[in-house]
Amino acid sequence: MVISSATAMAGVSSPVICPEPVKAELSSTVYHPLSKVVVACPDKYATGWVETHLKEWYGDYAPAVTDNRVKKTTIEGEAYELEIGENEVKVTASTLQGVRYAIYSLRQIAIPSRGTKTVAGWIVPEGIVQDKPAMDFRGIHICWFHETEPWEVERLVRLAAYYKLNYAVIEPWGTFRSEIAPWFGWPDGTMTKEEVHRIKGIADDLGITLIPQINVFGHATMARGGAGKHSVIDLNPEYQPLFEPLGGWNWCLSNPEARKLIQNLIAEQMEAFGNPPYFHIGCDEAIEPSCPDCLSRPYSELFLEHIKAINETISSLGARTMMWHDMLLEEGDSRWKGFYANGTAQTAEALKGFPKDIVICDWFYDGAKEEYPTLDYFKGLGFDVLTCPWLNRGGAISQGKYAYEKGLFGILGTLWHHYFGGDLVNSAFTLANVAWNPGFSYPYGLSYHVYNHLRQVGWDMGVTDPRRTGIYYGEIPSEPELNN
Repeated sequence: MVISSATAMAGVSSPVICPEPVKAELSSTVYHPLSKVVVACPDKYATGWVETHLKEWYGDYAPAVTDNRVKKTTIEGEAYELEIGENEVKVTASTLQGVRYAIYSLRQIAIPSRGTKTVAGWIVPEGIVQDKPAMDFRGIHICWFHETEPWEVERLVRLAAYYKLNYAVIEPWGTFRSEIAPWFGWPDGTMTKEEVHRIKGIADDLGITLIPQINVFGHATMARGGAGKHSVIDLNPEYQPLFEPLGGWNWCLSNPEARKLIQNLIAEQMEAFGNPPYFHIGCDEAIEPSCPDCLSRPYSELFLEHIKAINETISSLGARTMMWHDMLLEEGDSRWKGFYANGTAQTAEALKGFPKDIVICDWFYDGAKEEYPTLDYFKGLGFDVLTCPWLNRGGAISQGKYAYEKGLFGILGTLWHHYFGGDLVNSAFTLANVAWNPGFSYPYGLSYHVYNHLRQVGWDMGVTDPRRTGIYYGEIPSEPELNN
């Protein structure tokens, strides 16, 4: 019996792939041994990548891999095709990235051979899978907090790659161990350059690009607002002039030393991350100036001058600036009612002078809407725009469909501190599917599918500590995990 993904998702036994493919005709009863994989791809590295990873995953029971080098295929970009027959699995793609995605799909539907006590081989359902992403930019935003351990970030990056996302923004909350300014952040921050290089190496191999972030406007404390902490001046009060007097929440935009430091830190992180094509500068939820020097100048002029200078630095490093949207919309403007607008008339005015190569990351965390006027506004001004959902499932699906229909730049899903529980399960699965197939349907037993995927990621990481498996540290979730 051959079934399609469009009609079979409710069935317990139906093979499920995340993201849901454009076309998947897979048998629920006819399985064949995973004994041979043929790779048809012009990329000379594709076959070696497949062979290496199948050996890593399946050990002595890895299938033989054959290189069917072709000069060209009719499948373009990141698209791929899987043909699973009795004697072989054929993978066709025009790029290494497409081959990676095909193999991730194959891994999700492969199961151990039946009837044995321990694994003695692998079987896969007969059929065909054809897929291509709906959006070019498919990203996830990951925060690296003081409490965050490197393995948590690694696991999220691995899962994002496995779910065929192609970018991961890594935001350090006072945890990046700067060498040019060792006092910048918590002294025991776990985001060392060694860890960045290690995780970047994994990300590069798996096909996901890491993007660094520094908040250059608000959130200058690099600590959650409700915590009352400041990762610099709590322990190093001599650096207070770099920040606004009111809580140190903003950088002091009139202080040339502040801008110089930010520019140097950006260059340092760009180098640590291997000079990626984007750099995120935050800029959300700032407050009005409290510094007498800042107050002596027009706010719009000061803000615009700062952003242009930062953007020039990033451009000189070969990257594009990404930033949150909310300070670019005036709070109280009726056009944005029901959406997130935290700016003033002056910060909104400054947008008119922004370089158009800046990517606007428009975050909206509520339920589904029929229209998204903020997305339309920024696109209408000539910016590339990413829609940025959070926990709301209906909202994420609605935003993804809207972004796809309007031809926006893509999607950047946020996690913030929700690395655990059902929020992680729902957020990661929804984001991946929306980015590839906005018309997807939720499968029966969603959590169990994600548990399987997290388990595979754990095997790849060599996890031996039970605290590092599943979606909670323990069987009884801790209070912080329950609040996530």
